[in-house]
Amino acid sequence: MIPVALREVAKIVGGTLVGGSAEKRVMGATVDSRQVRGGELFFALEGERVSGRDFAPDAIAKGAVAAVATEPLPVPTIVVGEPLAALQELARWELPRLGARVVGITGTVGKTTTKDALAAVLREAGVKVAATAGNFNNEIGLPLTILAVDDRVEVLVLEMGATHPGDIERLCGIAPPEIGVLTAISPVHLESFGSFEGLVRTKGELAMALPEGGTLVAPLGAPPAATGKGRNLKRITFGSDPAADLHASEVEETGEGLSFRLESPRGSARVNASVYGTHLVQPLLAAFGGALALGLTPEDCARGVQRLRRTGLRGELYRLKDGISVYDDSYNASPAAVAAVLRYGASQSKRHGGRFVAVLGGMFELGSRSRDYHREAGELAQKVGVDLLVAVGEEARWYVEGFSGPSVCFPDARAASEALVEHLRPGDYVVIKGSRGVGLERVSRRLREILGLV
Repeated sequence: MIPVALREVAKIVGGTLVGGSAEKRVMGATVDSRQVRGGELFFALEGERVSGRDFAPDAIAKGAVAAVATEPLPVPTIVVGEPLAALQELARWELPRLGARVVGITGTVGKTTTKDALAAVLREAGVKVAATAGNFNNEIGLPLTILAVDDRVEVLVLEMGATHPGDIERLCGIAPPEIGVLTAISPVHLESFGSFEGLVRTKGELAMALPEGGTLVAPLGAPPAATGKGRNLKRITFGSDPAADLHASEVEETGEGLSFRLESPRGSARVNASVYGTHLVQPLLAAFGGALALGLTPEDCARGVQRLRRTGLRGELYRLKDGISVYDDSYNASPAAVAAVLRYGASQSKRHGGRFVAVLGGMFELGSRSRDYHREAGELAQKVGVDLLVAVGEEARWYVEGFSGPSVCFPDARAASEALVEHLRPGDYVVIKGSRGVGLERVSRRLREILGLV
């Protein structure tokens, strides 16, 4: 954040400064007192179990210049009606001062991989870039991301998540994008959106927020409601079909990761990325579309993606003792993502030469068709040749309804983490996938502890 006086911040967010020095300089923002480094505003948000107001004294003691809260606290305070709205307003005010071009990324799968890949390509090309950290892709994380950068940044790559209709529109209202990237759309959070059509319309809020003549990168054949049909936009498509502007040929898995040839209207380039899974080709193509929209070349994309390091729990491959391999993609799950991991695991287990073990946690928030989606995933597991299905959690039992092979069910990740190793054999290839709330990273971590890495 470009430093600004505390009195000016109070004016920007429509608050009243109580106590403290009006001329103190604000250097950033935080909602976590443990992360105060000095010079930040501490926004005292209300949580389900705790109140940020209780942590304001600790934040000030660590160097925060003031708190932002709904009432005066025993520390310098900007009193506002709603601290979250104040955080968003400050980010909205700050963004034009930064002068950075904004790329917004949304979709139901592949957002973080696309964001990480685009940022890696830009950095390698010498562009000063800042990107969403981890999963800071919501109404709190996005403004914090903006307020964490300075005016040296040339491009801001912002991941935009949604759990309700209107979420993307609100995020774009804080950070209007010049370029939008739509990764993919598949059923997820359907309980919140009411229907798949509601989900599609919500993701389409990104295209509707782009300026006239802005650029949308989207899958070839994406639903019109998601792509701003009728709007005057530059469009870049990607997909497995050669008719897409960006597509991949000569796709292969190597011992070092993924290799393919990027084909585009601006030429082709050989891509070698240290990520595992052919299902990751599409989010990489989405990232390359964003890079080309920013003026980079296919060669820039190929060079930059070699620097890609994926965010944790997303496609990490571990080689353990006894020849056991674990593909940990446990961060989250949707029907399309589970299907992709099952197909990938099937191909790799054949190459590996051992059994294919699928550890699947439940997929949350799928609405009235949740049981059907789980059963269909179980049927796919049967079709692709899963040798042992390990179902974790209440919803996961529905996988077994579509799977006739050997299976074992655990009530939760804790139970699975302690007992799974007893069901494994030397040479097994294990994939781990489930919704975030299942906590399957515990299973992966325990396997590494028991068996050890090689």
